[in-house]
Amino acid sequence: MNSQSKKMELLGSTSIPKALLAMGIPTMIGMLVNAFYNLVDAYFVSGLGESQMGAISVVYLCV
Repeated sequence: MNSQSKKMELLGSTSIPKALLAMGIPTMIGMLVNAFYNLVDAYFVSGLGESQMGAISVVYLCV
């Protein structure tokens, strides 16, 4: 059974709260990892100077 049919079975046969948890937890973990990466990146770039920190701040707003 492939990934697509597993997701369709999850959405079709399980309860809504269980399906939301099964699909939402990995998404939340991914978003937390991305936020942590951005914080660490900002920490190291801030040591380079104000204009470099401003540059990554603009990039974070655009993305």
